[in-house]
Amino acid sequence: MILEFSVKNFRSINEMQTLSFRATGLKSTDENELIDENNITSEGNIKILKTLGIYGANASGKSNIIKALDLFLMAIKQDVGNESGLWSLNEPFLFQDNFIETESFFQLVFIYNSKKYRYGFTVKKNTTAQKEFSINKKESQEMIGSEWLFGEVDKNMAEIFTREGMKVDKSKLPNPNMFPELPSPHTLFLTHVSAFDAQGLCSQIRKIMFEFTISNLFIGVDSFRRFSMLAIFNNKDKLLNLLGAFNLNYHNVFIFDEDKKNDISTFPIDKIYFEKRYTNPQTGEIKAKRLNLGDTESDGTQKLFDLAGMLLITFEMEHPGLVIIDEIDSNFHPFLVIKLVGMFNDPKINKSNSQLLFTSHDTNLLQPDIMRRDQFYFTEKTEHNETKLFSLADLKGIRNDADFAKQYLAGFYGALPILADYSILIENNND
Repeated sequence: MILEFSVKNFRSINEMQTLSFRATGLKSTDENELIDENNITSEGNIKILKTLGIYGANASGKSNIIKALDLFLMAIKQDVGNESGLWSLNEPFLFQDNFIETESFFQLVFIYNSKKYRYGFTVKKNTTAQKEFSINKKESQEMIGSEWLFGEVDKNMAEIFTREGMKVDKSKLPNPNMFPELPSPHTLFLTHVSAFDAQGLCSQIRKIMFEFTISNLFIGVDSFRRFSMLAIFNNKDKLLNLLGAFNLNYHNVFIFDEDKKNDISTFPIDKIYFEKRYTNPQTGEIKAKRLNLGDTESDGTQKLFDLAGMLLITFEMEHPGLVIIDEIDSNFHPFLVIKLVGMFNDPKINKSNSQLLFTSHDTNLLQPDIMRRDQFYFTEKTEHNETKLFSLADLKGIRNDADFAKQYLAGFYGALPILADYSILIENNND
C-alpha cells in the first residue's frame, strides 16, 4: 500500500510537497465512529487511509501533484530502452534562476509484504555530450541524477542500493556481480536489475507497479473499458449489480461485433448494448428494449460503464492497488461520486483494501460523515507561483465534526480562486 509520495521542482511545484496516506491520530465523533473503522486499514502498527481527495482552485496544481505520481509510476513500468522516457518528468519549476540545470525529485514510500520501502530518483537535463551512450547519434535528453531504494530491516530503514549518476553502490544486493553496468544515463537501476533477476526484490516492486496501479490522467477512463468488456464475458451478473448500485438498472448487457475485428482494449462504445425491461401500461406485458451505450446513454453512464469492470477487479485483487482519477466528479451527479468514494472506504466491498486518489471540485464530499479531515488535501498558489499542498488535518482549530464544505467555501481553508471584477480591469487598462 502507498504510505506517501513526495515531489520537488516539478512544473508548478517548487519546494518539497508530500501527499500522505498515513492516518493521523484524530478521532471522529461518536456518531461518525464507523468512518474511522471503515476508512482506515492497517499494516502492522501503521494505520493507512484508503482514499484521499485533493481540492483547490483551477491552475492551483492539483493535477500536477497526481501527474507527478502517475509519471513516476509510468517511468518505473517502462522497460529498458535506447531512448529516454523521462522527458515528461523533466519539467522543473520555471520561476527560478537556471531552472534547466536543476533536478526534479520524486519519492514513494510504500508497504510490500508487510515491510516498508522507500524508492525514488531525481531527473535532470543531460547537458554534457556522452557519445558512448548515443544511439544513431541521438543523445539522451534527460538523465537520472540519483536513485535509491531502502527497505525495512528490524524496524529500521536500510540501504538496498544507491546511485549517483552512473555510479551505483549495489553491494547490499544479493549477488551484486550478476548485474552489469548501466547501459545509459536515463536507465533506472531498478528496471536494469529487474531485467537480470526476474524473481528479485526490484522485479517484484516493478510487478506491483505494473499490476496494481492505474490512472485515467493521460489515457482517460475509456481506456478502462477493456476491464468492463472482460466482465461482460466473465462476470456479467456482478457487472450489472455494480451498475445497479448506481441506479443504472439493466437486465442484460451484450456486445454486437459482426466483423469480430475489434480489439477488446479499444472496443467502440457504440457496439455495446444494454437491455432494459419495462411494463406496457395498457396490457401489463413485460417487454425489453435495447439501448445503445454510445447513442442513447449519457456521458455519465458511459463513464461509469468504463469504470465498472476496473472497480470489480480492483476490489477483488489479491494485493491492494492504487487507482488515480483526475476530476472524479466530471459527468457524475454528486450522489454518484459519494457512492463511488464510499465503495473504496467500505471493507465489505473493497476486500483488497485498494486505495483511491482523486481530484475534485465537488464539495458535497467535504463532510465528516463521508471522509475524515486527514483524507482531504488542498492546493493553492503562493505569490511566487508555487503550488502549496496541505491537509485539512494540518489546520488548527477545525473541529472533526465541522461542516468542511461550508467552511471551505467561506474561505476558512484558503485554496479558493481569487476572482477580479472584469469591468474594473477594463477601466484600469483604459486609464
